[in-house]
Amino acid sequence: MATINVPEDLAAGLRAKADAEGRTLEELAEETLRASLQETSWEGLLAYGRERGRLAGFTEEQSADVVHNWRKEQRR
Repeated sequence: MATINVPEDLAAGLRAKADAEGRTLEELAEETLRASLQETSWEGLLAYGRERGRLAGFTEEQSADVVHNWRKEQRR
């Protein structure tokens, strides 16, 4: 377990939300931090995919068709 310091206005907002949801401040903070880390990881994966597609000469609009066609070929 670690301790972090946050500005008082942020802590007050977290306490109010935790109270409204019937949860502890720790539960809410853990959930929020985990969600943020997962979102950051997902954004990194999306950025990687966009860059790989760009390097391969595909536009973002073409990506769904490219993936669909690749998966179709893999099933054969």
